[in-house]
Amino acid sequence: MVFLLIPKVSMASFIESSMGAAVVNDATATYYNPAALTFLENPQIIVLDSVAQFHSQFTGEVTSNGSNQSGASQSKSNYFLPSGYFGIPVSNKLFFGLAVVANDFSRDMDQNSILRYVMSDNNIQDIDLVPAMGFKLNDYFSVGAGLNFSQANFLSTPISGFPSLDSPDMQSHNNADAHALGGDLGLLFKPLPSTQIGLNYRSSMTYHFKGTSQFDSNPTIASNNFSFDYWTPARYVLSVNQFLSRTFGLIGTLQWIKSDIYNKLNVNGIATQIGPNPVILSNVTIPLNFQNVWIYTLGSYYRLSSKWIIRLAGSYVQSPGNPDFQITEGDNIILGTSIGYKLSKLLSIDASYAHAFIQDQMIDVQNKVNTIDGINKGYRDSVSLKITANI
Repeated sequence: MVFLLIPKVSMASFIESSMGAAVVNDATATYYNPAALTFLENPQIIVLDSVAQFHSQFTGEVTSNGSNQSGASQSKSNYFLPSGYFGIPVSNKLFFGLAVVANDFSRDMDQNSILRYVMSDNNIQDIDLVPAMGFKLNDYFSVGAGLNFSQANFLSTPISGFPSLDSPDMQSHNNADAHALGGDLGLLFKPLPSTQIGLNYRSSMTYHFKGTSQFDSNPTIASNNFSFDYWTPARYVLSVNQFLSRTFGLIGTLQWIKSDIYNKLNVNGIATQIGPNPVILSNVTIPLNFQNVWIYTLGSYYRLSSKWIIRLAGSYVQSPGNPDFQITEGDNIILGTSIGYKLSKLLSIDASYAHAFIQDQMIDVQNKVNTIDGINKGYRDSVSLKITANI
């Protein structure tokens, strides 16, 4: 059984958030950098919805339970990321924001795949409630802080068995819930009217998942003590926004993500099968050995008129996964574009698209249960729609 662990890195395509995460100039600052809430001139409500799809294909050889299979396997992952934001100036120095951010992730494996015994279908859902405050110290400096209250559900359905050894496929169902608390600190510096510099720190979060594990054997066995810990890594963000004219500007973002928090995974009370016997394992340790990564983003924006604006951005995203311990993707090169239209003084709409060119990753997993040798390829597409209402 392999858990798919995904850091809370947005899969969305929305360009403003990806290229200038620490200097966004609207109510989304509640989530990305609460110090930037001080840009707000009036109450604002934003509804943002993003949809992404990730396709991957592994080609190679898998050895499991002493038997070999080779060939190709495909999987598809879907991301649905609705969110809402509210920001309001409380005074000329104090600003309040509230964000509700949801993540719905699912991965579907090819059930005839050579990987169906070492990977699993997964569904992860969580919702974050983020209240934040921004305070304007003076014309040059602003600070901000926020809390992140998160509730999550994890559902995994791996397969056990091996038909070539006269052991039929059998399904395991693992369902668990958890909550977590995190924090967010931000700084905004405007040394010149044309220059904005944002710094943001988002703390790591720990989820203590607890639930049930059931293995469909004869007889069926079930555990009510299924548990494991899941994390989101700490993130450090630096963004610089430079206006070159009244209509054109450049923006760059540097992010460092502490993914080495994914060192190993301890799973308790999981129902599975060892040889011909269904069992409940009290403790299973899965080595992960993720690595810290950098994300580099450079973008530009051009205001065509008082109503239209276009944005372009490119990112290089290092992969945190370790190909010696799990089937992971390679580094990403992401290109995206968005266009915004101001319908009126009170209402505007933005739409965006991004494509991730994912580098091929050589996989060489060697452990006591499985040997996986091959190459993993993939790509990802995402679209977003954003509606902003100024009250």
